[in-house]
Amino acid sequence: MKNQDVRIKIGAKIRLLRRQNDVTQDMLADHLDVTPQAVSRWESGVCYPDMNSLPLIADYFSVTMDELLCYTNARKEQKVDAYLEEAERLLDRERLAEAMEVLRTALAEIPSSYRLQIEMAEVLSLYAEALMEKGDNPQIREAVNAALDEAVSFCRHILSDCTNDELRDRTKKTLCDIYAHQMDNNAEALRIADQLHSMSYSQEIVKATILTGEVAFTQAQKNLILFADNIWWHLYNLACVPAISGNTYSREEKIAILEKSVALFELIFEDTPYFYADRLANAYRQLAMLHLASGKVDDREKSIACIEKMADAAIACDQRPDKAAYTSVIIEHLDYDKSEDTEARGISKCARLLGGFNSPVWAPLRSHERFRTAITKMIECAKAHPDEE
Repeated sequence: MKNQDVRIKIGAKIRLLRRQNDVTQDMLADHLDVTPQAVSRWESGVCYPDMNSLPLIADYFSVTMDELLCYTNARKEQKVDAYLEEAERLLDRERLAEAMEVLRTALAEIPSSYRLQIEMAEVLSLYAEALMEKGDNPQIREAVNAALDEAVSFCRHILSDCTNDELRDRTKKTLCDIYAHQMDNNAEALRIADQLHSMSYSQEIVKATILTGEVAFTQAQKNLILFADNIWWHLYNLACVPAISGNTYSREEKIAILEKSVALFELIFEDTPYFYADRLANAYRQLAMLHLASGKVDDREKSIACIEKMADAAIACDQRPDKAAYTSVIIEHLDYDKSEDTEARGISKCARLLGGFNSPVWAPLRSHERFRTAITKMIECAKAHPDEE
């Protein structure tokens, strides 16, 4: 739908509602605290009300926002899907500002969509994070606080009005992330986290343990992939995120933890990691850094071996098939579908990893032939996979 079409439809609807209720343009304008000329321009399709006026107009005529905007539910959801697709495409390419603009346009057109609201909240959180990386001064702090306040406002609105459990849980998780990681309010994050469902009562657990037959069998295998991913992230965070584990682990213990995370993949997936190739590449990169940090010659060789494995995993990640069957005996009844793999979109895994190798950390390895060979292989792969849809 073009913007002009939106203006005409909204304007015609306002005019119809006004006449049906014997309301003049002056009366509506007075209620909205705008000029009668503004109402006239809306009805003629020259422009349309701003986002703040739309709910007031709907409330004045006792209609829903969707009715005011002339949306049937099916057409509304199709339009929301299209906006979300476009925003995700831009986010995958790290074009954050453009994604925000798409979502603001979408919310101006369909302000009642909770899916658009939670997406906007998450993008505002990303925007605040990007701002914080630019430095710390009063102007940046003000912009960060404004973005986070707006994100929280969207989340609070969803939790106040939305009855969809999945969206509510997603919103609570987003709020927890914002409060804990960006607003330094662990108490509020914990309070919201306590409102989420216990893992024991999740649909994945119930389907696999309460039901029987094919449904339970398939869910049990899917759960192994889901649980493996969650366990991997916990292991990775323990080894690599100081905010979580602090100084609890030594360098050697962090290496042992990451090696166990790799062993977990081998246990579940054997030789068909597919989307877990992304995780493997991350694990091997961190292992390479940890080995290199000792400064010992022998550990430098271990670091190079990890770089080679990282390159192989990153290339395997970029070269994943569109569809394939898992061959591991544990999950052999499941199929991999690249279209459902969120890690398969955006720039290639090789390209993402290569950006970090400009750091001085890697200087001791740059002259080594095996290191250069691994990096060259990744550069060639990145060129072959410049942009994944």
